Amino acid sequence: MIVVDGRTDREKLVELLQLPEQTHLEFKAELDLTSKQDELNFVKDAVSMANRPPGGYILIGVNDDGTLALTTGTIANRSLFDGARLGDLIRKYIEGEVHVVSQIHEIDGHEVVLIHFPDHRDGLPVPMSKLGQFAGQNGKPVLVFREGDVLVREGAKNTPLRHAHWNDLLSRRDQRLREETRAQVDSLIADLAAALRAGGSAGPALVPLTVEMADEAFVEGVTSYLEADSDIRLRQFLGQTAALVSNPKERSSALDKITILAVQAMYFERDAAAQAAIGRLFDSYVKLGQGDAVARLDVITRVYVLGSLAVRLRQWGLVRDLALRPYPPNGDGYVYSSWIRHGQVDASRAGLFPQGTGGLMISAARDLMRDRRAMRSDVPDSALLDRSDLAHDDALFNSLCQFDILYCLIVAAEGQHHGGGYPAASAMNQDRADPAFEVVAGDAAARRAMFPASSERGIAEAMAQVFASAEGESLGFGGHWWSLPPGAHRFVSKHLGESA
Repeated sequence: MIVVDGRTDREKLVELLQLPEQTHLEFKAELDLTSKQDELNFVKDAVSMANRPPGGYILIGVNDDGTLALTTGTIANRSLFDGARLGDLIRKYIEGEVHVVSQIHEIDGHEVVLIHFPDHRDGLPVPMSKLGQFAGQNGKPVLVFREGDVLVREGAKNTPLRHAHWNDLLSRRDQRLREETRAQVDSLIADLAAALRAGGSAGPALVPLTVEMADEAFVEGVTSYLEADSDIRLRQFLGQTAALVSNPKERSSALDKITILAVQAMYFERDAAAQAAIGRLFDSYVKLGQGDAVARLDVITRVYVLGSLAVRLRQWGLVRDLALRPYPPNGDGYVYSSWIRHGQVDASRAGLFPQGTGGLMISAARDLMRDRRAMRSDVPDSALLDRSDLAHDDALFNSLCQFDILYCLIVAAEGQHHGGGYPAASAMNQDRADPAFEVVAGDAAARRAMFPASSERGIAEAMAQVFASAEGESLGFGGHWWSLPPGAHRFVSKHLGESA
């Protein structure tokens, strides 16, 4: 699993270095763009990557096994890897547009060029527009690609387009066409719902909710139900929608609508509706069969979406509710204290990400929220800034890291079963997660809401345990965790002693 979210910051590089080469990720130990051979092979890789939705990344300075290959200072002319310049290079050989974003990072005494290639906006693959060949050692031309070739990524190699690729290649285009077809109807529905709300209409005049509705219309409809106190209709919709999660074709839309409904209920402080939606997510998770690791990860990613909102809204009771749901709920054998941890383990065992890299779901949740405004009612588009680079105060990413730590703390302190939480935020800079430790240490009301059955000493023990785990895990990601933030350190020292 790789989250192709367009980011090229250092934390994204750390994330990608934990993964093997695959369809959307290519490693190159070195690249000499002054060499015709290297230039043509790079163009072939780039075009093949962009031709396979949702695009992908090429890392220059990384060996096939993921180890770093170029010591700092090896790249003599860094301007050759400027995104605009790389885009100009690629456009010489294709019929169509290409957008390239790149950054050069230094990590552990090495330098790596991180390059992102988004897929094409029209959803169609781009053919090569001219012959690509270079002179071999014996002077004979070596062919890299021909005019008219259509190449796509398949695993860790480039391959000519085949019939089997079309379903995947056109999936996003088909989705966009469906959305465009519904756009006018959904706009009318949104306007109708807003007009009914403004006029004080309720009850029979409420707009019916459907899974197929566009987000804007759906949000207006849900808001109407919340304002009319029509929880029965909302629960009916949740039940019908949760039943669709077991259908792979309907799953994503169904999970999105349940999540958006929960987001709106949380934003308007309608706890009963929010808890009903969370309960339906959990029911959907429980009903998924063995081998449905991808579907389970989809659910847990949306749990992180809701958890991050609960952090931003300071709804600490919902943070606990999201974290502390045992799985399986009625098992006699090995029961995980949190479905979140089960989802991480299940995904790892299924090869969706390597062991100990649960941080990928943090990136996946942020990418989902960035593209779906209805999942972040409190964060406007203007606050997200540049897509390619994470700001230090990125509200979405930071609250995701904080929810991740809070879930680990809650499980450590009050989990009644097995499987302690894994601090996925350890792959990120510690300052993103620090407020989670500080709120537990400094806010008595938050502590009571999240740890109602724990003594302060027990909470301090959980804090020391989770931080030690995160600090240890961070060593595999560059070691950007150092010590508990001041308030948390004082809390732990007060209850466990200065040596803690």
